Amino acid sequence: MNRALVAICLVLLCTVATPVRADDEATHQSYFSVVDRVDVEPSSLTGYRLRVYLTAHALGGQLLDLTDPKSIQLHVGSGEKKIPYALGTYAETDSDTAIVVLVQATIDYTDALPLIAESIDRDLLGDLSDRTQVAVLQFGETTGTGKLGTIKSTRGKVMLATDNSAGDPALLDTLDRALLLLKKAKTTPEGRPVRKIVVVVGDGRDMAGDKDRVTRAGQRADKEGVRIHTIAYSANDARRPMLALGELSKRSQGTFRWVRKDAADSWKAAFTQLHDEIAKQYVLTYFVGPDDDVIGKKMKIVTVGRTESTSNEMKIGEPSCAGNVCATGYCAEDKCIQYKGGGGRGVLGWILLVGGILVGAVVVLGVIGFFITKRQQGQIQMPPAMPPGWQPGMPLPPGWQPPQMPAPKPPKQKKQKLAAAPVVPPGYLPNGRPIPALMITSGPRTGERHLLRNGYLIGKQPGCDLVIEDGYTSSMHAQISMEESGACKLYDRGSTNGTFVNGVRITDTPLQHGIMIRIGSTEMRFLAE
Repeated sequence: MNRALVAICLVLLCTVATPVRADDEATHQSYFSVVDRVDVEPSSLTGYRLRVYLTAHALGGQLLDLTDPKSIQLHVGSGEKKIPYALGTYAETDSDTAIVVLVQATIDYTDALPLIAESIDRDLLGDLSDRTQVAVLQFGETTGTGKLGTIKSTRGKVMLATDNSAGDPALLDTLDRALLLLKKAKTTPEGRPVRKIVVVVGDGRDMAGDKDRVTRAGQRADKEGVRIHTIAYSANDARRPMLALGELSKRSQGTFRWVRKDAADSWKAAFTQLHDEIAKQYVLTYFVGPDDDVIGKKMKIVTVGRTESTSNEMKIGEPSCAGNVCATGYCAEDKCIQYKGGGGRGVLGWILLVGGILVGAVVVLGVIGFFITKRQQGQIQMPPAMPPGWQPGMPLPPGWQPPQMPAPKPPKQKKQKLAAAPVVPPGYLPNGRPIPALMITSGPRTGERHLLRNGYLIGKQPGCDLVIEDGYTSSMHAQISMEESGACKLYDRGSTNGTFVNGVRITDTPLQHGIMIRIGSTEMRFLAE
């Protein structure tokens, strides 16, 4: 290893895993940010939802507080993109995770193994999502074996025991097996993206003693999207072998932690901090407009202020739903939903359509002309008949009288019925218009349709008309007023992440049929017709 690497690892080894405050100017910290994954989903309105999975931490692995919107910058291509976003955490998503834990089981780890097993079970896996797969592999002079299983089947069953070997362990061989397990990780439905993690607990020794292989193993993991997080412990306080663990973490963009004393509190601190790095990873959801040119470009996150750092670059891929390409349509419940609508009519179709309209117009005009003619004929009075053979200028015969025309019959009087009180069908206003509604197109309540009323309240607080629990919604986030005519207006109730209408943040605005409302990670269409 070169001198720079040795220096970095020595700094890592000297780092004490104690809480760090970002505003403690007396502590000189180095800060790191890593983009773990980038997902792009087509929105049901226009544009995309760009999700960036970001880990931001100090040198010792302590997570940074990035809740201030001004502390995060998105850079796409060669410049910064100012795009609105919502900030959440990994635990609030339904993402899939696969974790393989490697634990050294040589004879010098005999006393530590029960404490390690308890801390893995309680502090690392404790409350991770049920969409997490886990495997625990022991390694000594022989390569560890195992397979991925559900976290439910793993909790409470982590058992570790020494193999009584005293030589250098098969660390890298077991790591190769862990990477193979992660490569075969399955999801339901098939094809969903998986966050892949390897946790190595050991002293850094490996029977091969090949430093270049250590570097290659870390680079391979990074290429396959696997982060290697290492926890170093040496029963005899041998620190130099720990450099191999630092190299694995560095090359795979993972983190390194050092347990100095074999005590329950020491293991708890290390595994709890690693748990937080997994569960509290930041998820930035950017709402990208149709005019924002981001697809296919490289992006990175820059943190500014007192925690300055620049993440790795990652390419923004094609829009997809749960890993399946969705070039047209939008995502709903991991599926690509295509917009409804027929294809083109063609020349013949248009000719038939126009011809049909013309024929229909002629028929309608003919019917109207017939009824007008009949009405006019009924109003014309025929002149009285004259004597036979009479010509104009001739005298009329004595005593001749013109025939009497029968008196026209009076028109029949229709009986007037009393108008019944109008019956308002369900779902309609007294004026006959449908009651306005919200159709939810994305978020935790996708597919639901809610009728509105005056004072309709949206938020995460129980008792709201529409309760949204996605981590981005305020207690009483927004409210809708409705007049008797059905006209509606949307008000933001001073929410933290804002209320957006057609991609624009609002304080209050009238609602028109078809517009899109976004609150947190939930999008909904306003329906008034």
